[in-house]
Amino acid sequence: MPVFTSSIEVTADYPTIKPSLNLNFARARALDPRITFTRASVGTYFGRDGLIKTAGEDEARFDHDPDTLESLGLLIEESRTNSLPYSSDIVGQSNWLRAGVTTVAATSIIAPDGSTDTVGLRSDGSNGQHTLFDDVSVSNITSTYTASCWVKAGTKNYAELFANGAGTPGAITIAYKYDLVNKTVEYTGAAVFSAGTSATITEYPNGWFRITMTGDVADTATGAGTYRFHIRARTDISGEYQGDNTDGIYIWGPQLELGSFPTSYIPTSGSSVTRGADFGSITGESFSNFFNQSEGTFDVGYRLGYNNVGMRVCQISNQNSNTAIDLVVGSGGGAGGYWYILTGGSAQFSSSGVVNSAQVDRNFRCVLAYKENDCAAQQNKISTISTDTSVTLATDYNKLLFYQIANGGDQITGHLKYIRYYPKRITNAQVTQLSQDGNV
Repeated sequence: MPVFTSSIEVTADYPTIKPSLNLNFARARALDPRITFTRASVGTYFGRDGLIKTAGEDEARFDHDPDTLESLGLLIEESRTNSLPYSSDIVGQSNWLRAGVTTVAATSIIAPDGSTDTVGLRSDGSNGQHTLFDDVSVSNITSTYTASCWVKAGTKNYAELFANGAGTPGAITIAYKYDLVNKTVEYTGAAVFSAGTSATITEYPNGWFRITMTGDVADTATGAGTYRFHIRARTDISGEYQGDNTDGIYIWGPQLELGSFPTSYIPTSGSSVTRGADFGSITGESFSNFFNQSEGTFDVGYRLGYNNVGMRVCQISNQNSNTAIDLVVGSGGGAGGYWYILTGGSAQFSSSGVVNSAQVDRNFRCVLAYKENDCAAQQNKISTISTDTSVTLATDYNKLLFYQIANGGDQITGHLKYIRYYPKRITNAQVTQLSQDGNV
């Protein structure tokens, strides 16, 4: 059992004690041996060399920004399935249908993973659309799906993703145009159906972009149906043009996943593939050696990529899901996170966690200092500290989780940059100073 002293000196601004746990994922790009990490599949991530990499089963992924190559930290994702049976081996596959276009192996164009698996969409000599598409059976046509693909300009500087409920009465078409020069997106489907849809364009090295489109393809349609995934080159004005037997755009890694935002690439070659969820934990002696049941301070930095309302950045718990110290992603526009303490099923503490909706910085830092009847917490971008002097704490916490124990899930889709833990409750002034410091 560790011994923690209460006579450690602190400065007015920062703790001078060393953290008993210092997991700096963004800087180390490695997993601390105290962490048990599992994922029941391989997974992909963006490497520091500017290429998409594959991590093996139960192997942690340390992601990087595709534009700046900045280290983002430990990638955490929920489970997702790529429903397209052939995201690779596209050339010649009958699953992929073609209208006014042929697919060619563009081996001279290096793909985002460094391979020569790039596919060129070569228009024929017809005047019309030149599209590659696939029909995917879905159990609920009203569900929200996210389609994505990596694209690179060929003889055309515009790409388009569009989708419709093929052969389903009451289905609709949604579409977006992607400008591969100015890096912009524009809705090009029926105007009446644009509500509830969204799109992104993200630049990758060597002229590649990942384009995404989110929405459903149902109007009055219900039940099972067909989601028709289209990818094509187009002009600025129209998706139909006079073909000239050239490669309008190059593509790699198409993906169709159930959900309201895109996740990391899931390769398929013959059938749909599910990527497992990422789970991390510190338990047993590794936990008790750093954690002080009586008092302490957490300083957590993380990056949110998408809507994560209700998801857990991390959780201190025991075997009883009614007792926990949670860092939870809050609701509201641009919300970052708040600390929540539950003891024996009774809520003890909840800090402020809503950020102004205009906030575009998706990096967050949340600090919690705890002690019986004396808790304080603050998040970056929040000007007011949250305090409570009537908090009952448990005395048998035994694990640090990167998910929620109650349902074995609810992990964020984003990046853990660092988790620091001090075995002492720092002052309120120090909570504020740490939370407002942009250095992580």
